[in-house]
Amino acid sequence: MLRFGRQAWSVYLAFCVVVMAACFLVPWESVKTVLTGLLGVSAVVATAVGVARHRPATRWPWYVMAAGWLFFAAGDVIYWVQSSVLGRDVFPSVADVFYLGSYPMLTVGLLGLVRARRPGRDRPGLLDALVLSTGAAMLSWVFLMEPYVHATDLDVLGRVVSLAYPSADLLLLAVLLRLTTGRGDRQPAFRLFVAAGAAMLVGDVVYGLMELTIGYHAGDPIDGAWMLMYAFAGAAALHPTMADMSRLSPPTAEGTIGVGRLIALALASLMAPAALIIEWFRGGEIDIPVIVSGCVVLFLLVIARLHGLVVLLAESLRSTEVQATTDQLTGLANRRRFHTCWQQSLTGEVGPTALLYIDLDGFKPVNDKLGHDAGDSILLGVADRLRGVVRAADVVARLGGDEFAIILPWTDDATAGTIAQRIVEDLAQPFEISGRAVYIGASIGVITAARGDNPNAQLRRADTAMYAAKNAGRGRVHHG
Repeated sequence: MLRFGRQAWSVYLAFCVVVMAACFLVPWESVKTVLTGLLGVSAVVATAVGVARHRPATRWPWYVMAAGWLFFAAGDVIYWVQSSVLGRDVFPSVADVFYLGSYPMLTVGLLGLVRARRPGRDRPGLLDALVLSTGAAMLSWVFLMEPYVHATDLDVLGRVVSLAYPSADLLLLAVLLRLTTGRGDRQPAFRLFVAAGAAMLVGDVVYGLMELTIGYHAGDPIDGAWMLMYAFAGAAALHPTMADMSRLSPPTAEGTIGVGRLIALALASLMAPAALIIEWFRGGEIDIPVIVSGCVVLFLLVIARLHGLVVLLAESLRSTEVQATTDQLTGLANRRRFHTCWQQSLTGEVGPTALLYIDLDGFKPVNDKLGHDAGDSILLGVADRLRGVVRAADVVARLGGDEFAIILPWTDDATAGTIAQRIVEDLAQPFEISGRAVYIGASIGVITAARGDNPNAQLRRADTAMYAAKNAGRGRVHHG
């Protein structure tokens, strides 16, 4: 029973394939009508069963979309009865009320899934979806919407309804693209659901083109697209991974673009000039306001997307620079950043600069006796105490091991000595490690340097002064 529950989605797909084959093979129109309605209702039932079985965190979008499938199925049955059973080809009809009524429900349900997967802002995903949707809108205008605007065989209501279908498709496409361009796992249920949306949109587009050219009749092969829509939608709801579709997506790097998406965005950006070329080749009247508006919208969207990428790159570079110049344990400046700041302090417009070269006394025995975790805790404590002594403009660095250095701009020798003595006193206070008091100390070499002095030579002076302090008995300050 458990195994069947896990494979219910594949059994459902097999059932749909059988029903689809019967729809195209049986000669009786009444049977085809029943089978078509059965497919639609089965998608609704499959959605309800899937929600009850897999219990997604956010359920209401699935119920709203199930209502959309039900409305679409009702439109199918009414259309088949009118055209195939009654022999009446009426447009607009009651079937259009149900068809068009399904789109808002499906759109709202999709938006619910988008919000569930990504409750916060996802500006890159939104911009990508808008670029792709705008490109699709340009083609839709040329091939589907503009011909209906100028159609002479339709009254006003017929034109409005005819334009409502591609407009609803564009809205649904935009939300579906928003779902696919957002962050989150692409589980099998996600792919099945996207396939359902794609099948629906393909069916609608081909149907619209057929109506404008060769005409459409119930039972044409394109009906298979809508049947696949039901099949994929029901299978997505029954798949065990359907709960992941409404689960909060894990944090990932925002704004990155893969090769596939980059190609899609490039093609979408070319839709406006492509629409212009198509109109020119067809010899029709070029709708300048629409084409220009499309170009402007695409241009602004692409510029906004590029701005996001530039900001992302700048943030990435800053993050990389911070990681490369920061000591991973203490968060202080590392040796690389220290040398850069020290050289800048002796070459810029800065007054006397003092340097404190600090070596911890008694750290190695404590580290060997209590372990590296205790040693790391002491180093973190030392870093905190050093931060508490200096000013915001001063640079505190860990040079490695138990050696630290502090650059004090605009500081004379006497002031530097006072600060160094305070550090010696602070570091002589006990550190609490695992409930016990641990004592260490510090020996500090102090120097002052002026603009134009050799940085390396001055650093050697500070190192020599530090060793002089250590040799004098430790816990001392020595001026070099």
